[in-house]
Amino acid sequence: MLPNVCFWTSLFVSLAYGKNRAIPIVCKASVGSPRIAGQTTSTHYTAIPTIASAQDYAPSLTPNVYDKTAPDSQVVCKGYKAEDVQTSASGLTANLIAKGPACNTYGTEIDELSLLVEYQSKERLHVQVIPRYLVPANRSQFFLAEYISGYPSVVEHAQNDLDFKWTNSPSFQFQVVRNSTGESIFSTYGSVLVYQNQFLELRTSMVEDYNVYGLAENIHDFRLGNNYTQTFWAVDAGNTINGNVYGTHPVYLETRYNNKTGVSSSHGVYMRNAHGQDILLRSKSLTWRSLGGAMDLYFLSGTTPKQVIQQYQKGIVGLPVQQMVSADGAGRVEADEKLNVVDNYRKANIPLETIWTDIDYMSEYRDFTNGALNFPVGAGQAFLSKLHAAGQHYVPIVDANLYAPDPTNKSDSYEPFERGADSNAFIRNGADSFYYGANWPGYSVWADWLVSQSQDLWSYELSDWYKRIPYDGIWIDLSEASSYCVGSCGQGRLGTNPAHVPFLLPGDPGMLDFDYPESFNVTNKTEAASAASASSSQVSAYPPASTTGTMTLGRTTPTPGVRDLNFPPYVINNFPKSGYSLGEGAIMPNATHNDEHNSTEYDLHNVFGHQILNATREALLKVFPGRRPWVIGRSTFAGTGTIGAHWLGDNHSKWGSMYLSISQALQFAIAGIPMVGADTCGFTGNSDYELCTRWMALSAFFPFYRNHNVIASISQEAYVWAATAESSRRAMAIRYSLLPYIYTLFQSAHTTGSTLLTALQWEFPNDASLASVDNQFMLGPSLLITPVLQPQVDYVKGVFPGVPDTTWYDWYTLEAEQVAPHENKTLSAPLEHINVHIRSGSILPTQQPGYTTKESRQNPFGLIVALDPNGEATGTLYLDDGMSLEPNATKMVSYSYAKGKLAASVEGKYVDNNALANITVAGMKSAPKQVMFQGKDVKDEVQMDYANEVLRMTGVGSLLPKAYMKSWDITFA
Repeated sequence: MLPNVCFWTSLFVSLAYGKNRAIPIVCKASVGSPRIAGQTTSTHYTAIPTIASAQDYAPSLTPNVYDKTAPDSQVVCKGYKAEDVQTSASGLTANLIAKGPACNTYGTEIDELSLLVEYQSKERLHVQVIPRYLVPANRSQFFLAEYISGYPSVVEHAQNDLDFKWTNSPSFQFQVVRNSTGESIFSTYGSVLVYQNQFLELRTSMVEDYNVYGLAENIHDFRLGNNYTQTFWAVDAGNTINGNVYGTHPVYLETRYNNKTGVSSSHGVYMRNAHGQDILLRSKSLTWRSLGGAMDLYFLSGTTPKQVIQQYQKGIVGLPVQQMVSADGAGRVEADEKLNVVDNYRKANIPLETIWTDIDYMSEYRDFTNGALNFPVGAGQAFLSKLHAAGQHYVPIVDANLYAPDPTNKSDSYEPFERGADSNAFIRNGADSFYYGANWPGYSVWADWLVSQSQDLWSYELSDWYKRIPYDGIWIDLSEASSYCVGSCGQGRLGTNPAHVPFLLPGDPGMLDFDYPESFNVTNKTEAASAASASSSQVSAYPPASTTGTMTLGRTTPTPGVRDLNFPPYVINNFPKSGYSLGEGAIMPNATHNDEHNSTEYDLHNVFGHQILNATREALLKVFPGRRPWVIGRSTFAGTGTIGAHWLGDNHSKWGSMYLSISQALQFAIAGIPMVGADTCGFTGNSDYELCTRWMALSAFFPFYRNHNVIASISQEAYVWAATAESSRRAMAIRYSLLPYIYTLFQSAHTTGSTLLTALQWEFPNDASLASVDNQFMLGPSLLITPVLQPQVDYVKGVFPGVPDTTWYDWYTLEAEQVAPHENKTLSAPLEHINVHIRSGSILPTQQPGYTTKESRQNPFGLIVALDPNGEATGTLYLDDGMSLEPNATKMVSYSYAKGKLAASVEGKYVDNNALANITVAGMKSAPKQVMFQGKDVKDEVQMDYANEVLRMTGVGSLLPKAYMKSWDITFA
């Protein structure tokens, strides 16, 4: 994340703000930097060295998928033969022995393997292939430790939905089939298994025009298609379309439609492997390639998409954490301007739940510090006291790296480094020294999460800092882990610290940002012309710097028995820059850990972000005993949902980026991280009123909701443009009124693995026309969101699944949408409007929206009953204190409506004293003549309005002053 600030409303609304960030190229305090009231306005400049650009160069490689001269292991290798096959009630074991001469295409072939097949539960089959002879010293090369990510075992021996079949002709091959239909869901028949010390390959045949989803993280269409390569190597590369980015979730969901029966079937495949990977989706096959590790596969039987997602979470990686009600947004604590931002949101009546700060608040971009100008401790405490008194929250960013001070300069001392160095808590550059890479503060080190002293250090620093700055949660960034030089570039150079990163930053001379959204030249002709002129002038004044060419390595030749960690013979399609090297933009793969076996980043790189989030969660459990920790990070791995949340990274102020945020978020629903959302209005580049207006409305229906942009771009707070302010108020009013519904969805995700953001295809799995829909989505099972995703239009097209068996009610009027089956209907969508529809058969708990979640939770409840064609509906409401890790009391309310009777069944001891103020029933065919509450006629005690098949009943608070103290029913006759 570049130094800056942001704003978000995730469950709620928050802000990360900061335009005048300190740029570390020449100054320790930013020019014109926002200040907290009472600060002086002087600035101090100190020239600092810049890391040589040559330190960020690596040899240029050729990815295998583009290398026409690379050997094809499927042609060269002969595979394995299964021997000593032993069967049992729960599966089978065997030895796999290599056939023919050694096949060393991209490493040294491992000639003896162990096969384990486990029928772990009714819906889960486990197939594992690992080297036969593993010892502790090499185990981490091939097997991901159980404590890092879920590793389930056999839980029952009942009949499994799936069956494992195999053959030795012509070599060992296997397939996984459904017992109920005999359908093969995974088959290596016709291919060979390849297992080398730096290269694994497994290929399955696929049905024609298959529908595969997931494999997060990628910036791509929701349906991945059959001409796509997904690469896993966590990298700080922005939101690169079709390239690898921050997270590693090697799990996919496949749906197959049966035209004869009209019923679809879905299954899941999870490859438990943390190494660098390429997954090649091609017309007739899916090929999985890895730079190491195990073939550790889990097959999930489904048979619906939602069942697959639940089976993955409940059975393998774990259920997601329950979020606090106030688990919200972003912002920036920076002086007068920050105070003004909070005040401006209040004046504009745009809800603001949480202020987040990006690295601007730090002293010289060093974790656990506060800048004397941007966010001094005393003034910061006063600000946070006022913020907390208003029921709002503060979440600062903490980067994954720690500054390594100049050892020759006592004034440059940095205690977190000293404490970590004394306990040997940092990743090393072999036996020589700590690994010194580079990031915003200069040369830096990284904690080693394999050893306990790193957890101790992290817990201490977060606890100690909290005593000075009482934050409410932590935002972890650069956790890929990101390094802005190749190798241990700071080794022997710490005397030049603090050093500027080896490239220009937004806001540096020659780096002003004149990029705007598509169609900006239509809506803002004069400004667009000025921007184009300024951009041309900047290029003339600051021509692109010449770069030193790098050696072209292509690919390396494997050396028998040796692993080339930095330049493995198989080159994955890693896309940090243009050279594809694993060491560009990240810690070098040969960096070593302090465990007894000196494990390397080559084997563990992709789990660093997961581990630092876990360390942060553990630290916050000590800072906030008994309270749910609020942590969010950029780099994630399978199982991160059990720890915290994820934002979708450094996106762009473009309509295309807004569009792709939907498919990106849906990936994480599959991956088991429901608390997810984009940097609304775009992070890089300049937004404009039209894009930001549409995006603020869209993101109001994402679980995580934050407006955040980089320093060099223009302001984009929700109040900047009148249309954006109005759109934000309208969308947030819906969001805040739905807080009871959203919180209940989170509880369901936490306990069952259900989804919040939901694809239409998952709710209507037998409708093949929905297979590729990613311009609409559902929030839970009941709300259909149809956003405008293109400029210069006042309409939007959308489908309404399930018609005629399902009725869709317009949120604003509650009138039924008149639509034909499979119609792509044109809907009116003026600039400040987003189309929201309620699915029939739903009962939605609502609450009068307040400015913050705290205010909202003190307001009266409401109910929206959306009747299906049979005049029925159901729903639920979950209540607790909204923050306790293990609440002392909870309450679950189950609603039903049938034959004119609305009933609420209440279970649990949690006390909520709010009234039920109103009930609205959509789809009621005639006005009721009688209203009975608990058998008593109360028509004269409430107010009713009936029109267009919608009953609006107010004054219900007189009947239910404490809505959910006990069960109740109301009958309309």
